[in-house]
Amino acid sequence: MEGDHSALQTEFELALKRTTELKVQLDQAEGRLPKTEIPHYSVIENAAHEVGQLLSRMVQQTMLNELVAAQPPVGKCPCCGTRSPLKPRHREVLSGDGRVELQELVGSCPACRRDFFPLT
Repeated sequence: MEGDHSALQTEFELALKRTTELKVQLDQAEGRLPKTEIPHYSVIENAAHEVGQLLSRMVQQTMLNELVAAQPPVGKCPCCGTRSPLKPRHREVLSGDGRVELQELVGSCPACRRDFFPLT
């Protein structure tokens, strides 16, 4: 178990290092980061924030999609308890780090004639 954690941590750190290198190269190729002169520190900081926000949105999307995938395919109506099939639906939310497209489960209760969202 410890070996798995250690291997994942190492792989994660290597991926972040490569992401960092790619961000610098991308900003240089786009002319947002000069190759020969020293930029104002705010330019460097803004580049780091962009990567952090993108990573945050990707983590949110992945974690929530995995939660949805692990849920049972049937849910109970919160009003009457009727069991109904749950269907995935895509929805865009605005997180603290920007827009995230999420998948959520929605059920339709034929007795109450209403939709419900078991994970909310």
